[in-house]
Amino acid sequence: MSNELSSVTETGRQKGAARCVECGRALAVWLSSSGQINPIGSTGGCPCGGTEFDPLG
Repeated sequence: MSNELSSVTETGRQKGAARCVECGRALAVWLSSSGQINPIGSTGGCPCGGTEFDPLG
């Protein structure tokens, strides 16, 4: 089993990494099957206030 498959949760989310478009900070994120990217542990986005992210990897 690959790491990608083993990291998918029951809700269809996958852990990953993304960079904030606003400040360039790399964050651990949840990647949804619909393409939505949400920082893990933060409901408001990046600490800089940014809410758009580019997936890494």
